[in-house]
Amino acid sequence: MNTNIIEYLKTNSVNSFLSMKNQNEAMKLFNLKSKEVEKQALEIGIIPLRYKRNQSTINLKSQLKLLDAHVCIIGCGGLGGHVAEILTRIGVGNLTLIDFDIFEEHNLNRQNFSNYETLGMPKVLVVKENLEKINPSIDIKTYIKRFDVLTDFELISECDVVLDALDNPKIKLALAKACKDNNISFVHAAIAGMNGQFSSNSTLEHEYRNGSLGIEQVVGNPSFSVTFAASIQSAEVIKILLNIGEILEKNILITNLLENEFILV
Repeated sequence: MNTNIIEYLKTNSVNSFLSMKNQNEAMKLFNLKSKEVEKQALEIGIIPLRYKRNQSTINLKSQLKLLDAHVCIIGCGGLGGHVAEILTRIGVGNLTLIDFDIFEEHNLNRQNFSNYETLGMPKVLVVKENLEKINPSIDIKTYIKRFDVLTDFELISECDVVLDALDNPKIKLALAKACKDNNISFVHAAIAGMNGQFSSNSTLEHEYRNGSLGIEQVVGNPSFSVTFAASIQSAEVIKILLNIGEILEKNILITNLLENEFILV
């Protein structure tokens, strides 16, 4: 570790917090990337100021672990776009984003980073650009393609967690099985109207017995259902990465926001 930058970080931190201004200055002085400065700061007990409100929930050691973590998000629409932002803000350092689609006008009611200026643009590229504005220490790989387990497994093979933000049950089932067979953590969610279902490390055979299209194709998804579901999915990812709390590995969580029902099956 460069002793000069260690001295700089210690001298320019306030109460063990490093501001973005000083982080940027360190990058220029020592010719380092944002993530490299952040990693060295965390290793000597200095926390980037952006993570101040993570404290007590996520300690310094866990923050460093998140920086090294790699999460793949398959589908960058409603669920995927919101989860990507949550994980970026909390400090996950590596994301792989996979989606074949572009933003369309009917996405505007719920999909993160969709607006009139981004209509017609590939979702993964729009999401990547916006995430890098939120947290420059993140490394993001993007793939504009329809994910296929048989041909694209290598894209997820080195990830710590794969997140299901797909809307095709047949692909969900194939992905869940591939993750299970290869011991890759898998976090699932699906929403329809005000209803949601969630599980982790499941093969989804009980959730999608026939692989048919879900009822969300008929009832749609309001914005609050999407952000609610994305929060639950994100919490599952963080619990898996940090090995804390209880995950939905042996249960399915069914939610109904209309009737305030939360059922663990």
